[in-house]
Amino acid sequence: MTGLNEEDLKKNVKDKDTWLRFVYLVVFGVAFYLSILLTFAASVFQFLAKLFSGAAFGGLAEFGENLAVYQAQVTRFLTFSSDEKPFPFAPFPHKEYHTPTVL
Repeated sequence: MTGLNEEDLKKNVKDKDTWLRFVYLVVFGVAFYLSILLTFAASVFQFLAKLFSGAAFGGLAEFGENLAVYQAQVTRFLTFSSDEKPFPFAPFPHKEYHTPTVL
């Protein structure tokens, strides 16, 4: 970041794209927070499934994978590493989940 003169500063503060990015930042910040709560709920549910049935649910594990990818996309957008807006402006991530082999 270089030194700004007063005119550049006024131009930057009045930039509508920057303020729109701020709105997205707030919305995706809330979405990220909710996704963390959803991750915790899914984790507890998976633990209970493993505790009572002896196995976790594959579909929920796949959802967890996709949720992790979504959280990474949101993080990249929030930190200005990417200009690509995540879901709902893009499709929700879908990654095939393969059950890891346990040794």
